[in-house]
Amino acid sequence: MTGPRGRPKTGARSAHRVVTEGIGLGILKGEFKSGELLPSPEELALRYKVSRTVQREAFKTLAAKGLVASKTKVGTWVTPPRSWNMFDTELLEWRTRLGMDQEFIASLFEVRRALEPEAAALAAKRRTQEQLRELREIARAMSECRDSGRFIELDLAFHVLISDASANPFLQSLGGLIEAALAAAFARSTPLHDPVQLRLSALQHEAICQAIEAGDPEAARQAMIAVIDTGAVNARRSLEAAQAAS
Repeated sequence: MTGPRGRPKTGARSAHRVVTEGIGLGILKGEFKSGELLPSPEELALRYKVSRTVQREAFKTLAAKGLVASKTKVGTWVTPPRSWNMFDTELLEWRTRLGMDQEFIASLFEVRRALEPEAAALAAKRRTQEQLRELREIARAMSECRDSGRFIELDLAFHVLISDASANPFLQSLGGLIEAALAAAFARSTPLHDPVQLRLSALQHEAICQAIEAGDPEAARQAMIAVIDTGAVNARRSLEAAQAAS
């Protein structure tokens, strides 16, 4: 039997995933604090019921994400947040699962504003006819969509497709890396219960599509900025409303 992407679904791999995710979430939650050593192998063995071999493999995975560092005769400790690879797909998924606060959402939209307008500008020059056709279809579906979950799916697909159409390998990778965070952000920033704002969002995405179709990089850039800025405002208002209601 195989797991995702055809990987063997073994007990060892499952145990590795449990330990990696458990420690990773613990770091993000502050259970394991920056600069502190992780629990001893004996403590981790009791907590996760795994061998030292599995622990070592988990530490290697966490080190690749920038979450921990190790030294012989010292142990494994939690690195400062500035060392964490926030573009790592799994790390982002853990972070969004814990919930997004105002600071995290603001940081996410800052990154989007720095990169996605340029992706749109490049897409206006480099998109293929097939990509343009698909972009038109998504934009049309968004204008006709009344289902909140489906709208979020279309919104995400639209932005990932533009990253792909940029034909820039870094921007293409970015689309996949931040997919989990974008999905969570869209869940807050899409005005799902306001038909007027929903229509505005669809029209703004249509403007991006038209600029890309016209081969106008600057228009595509400005249209993308408008979408991101509107999303940032909606996300902030949604979070403030949720906090007021709690």
